[in-house]
Amino acid sequence: MQADRRKALQWLGAGSLATTASALGLGLGLGHARAQSGQSTASNYPSRPVRLVVPYPPGGATDVLARALGEPLGKLWQRPVIVENRPGVGGMIGADVVAKAAPDGYTLLLALPSLVQTPYMVAKPPFDPLRDLTAIGQLCTSSLVLTANSAMPRTLPEVVSLARSQPNKISYGTYGIGTGAHLYMQVFTTGAGAEMLHVPYKGEAPIATDLIGGQISLGTLSPMTVRQHARTGKLQPLAVTGNTRAPMLPDVPTFQELGYKGLDGPAWLGLFTTAGTPQPIVEKISADVETVMAAADIRQRMADLGLIVKTSRPAAFAAVAKADQAYWGNVIKEYNIRLD
Repeated sequence: MQADRRKALQWLGAGSLATTASALGLGLGLGHARAQSGQSTASNYPSRPVRLVVPYPPGGATDVLARALGEPLGKLWQRPVIVENRPGVGGMIGADVVAKAAPDGYTLLLALPSLVQTPYMVAKPPFDPLRDLTAIGQLCTSSLVLTANSAMPRTLPEVVSLARSQPNKISYGTYGIGTGAHLYMQVFTTGAGAEMLHVPYKGEAPIATDLIGGQISLGTLSPMTVRQHARTGKLQPLAVTGNTRAPMLPDVPTFQELGYKGLDGPAWLGLFTTAGTPQPIVEKISADVETVMAAADIRQRMADLGLIVKTSRPAAFAAVAKADQAYWGNVIKEYNIRLD
């Protein structure tokens, strides 16, 4: 700033000091005006419908969360929140829509950690999640449950011992190549020194069906699905991801408790918008979303899905996304997991 002032004085000449000071004052005034304009824009936001992009098909937990959030948020704003499903390529198609939208806060993205994982698995990702998107806030956390069929041993140490004695004979199902479940299992099997056969599926229902039928030995499932079948003895939960036990399965230990590292980071569900959106708007959305997510009925609906409401503001959530990008990026590169 001092160097710029000296150049201005030299260019105008010593006799124009008053003019220079006036010009500098105008610059400061413009900066103040812009700040005031940002605040004003935030106070008027939203003045039209807001689009909430879900990069996954209808019916899943992410979609249910989006609709549970959108309705009360629309009432609070007195403007519709329109949920739009744009599935494909591990969530990248929907995320790309938001990354390329106008930076005005009217296009939001409900994302999972795949947002910062999938770009490492393709040769030419269409966007950079941390450069082209802005974090608004975390909404919930979730966990996965490694589950065995009824013919398998009943504890994780026993399963690991069996897998070590029979390399690639024990199979496990996940939601597909490159999904969070696949990445968690890659970290687990390597850390456990147990070679297992990965069987990718296109959803949770077929995993549960084949697991109960004995076509696969292990599967990664949601706490809600596991609780339903564990009650009848058809499935045996072994361990959950994350740093706390799943409320639906309080007797099932975490991988961390059992001594397996690298699986303690809970999966998050959070909101993003287009990079360049004025920060006052980002902060307003974050605060309003936090208010909505605090409601008892939403917290109960999420609990029924096996999700834990755990909100955070933009800076904190941005730090989580950045840390996850670094961690999972290294995992993906180490194991050369590709989608193309």
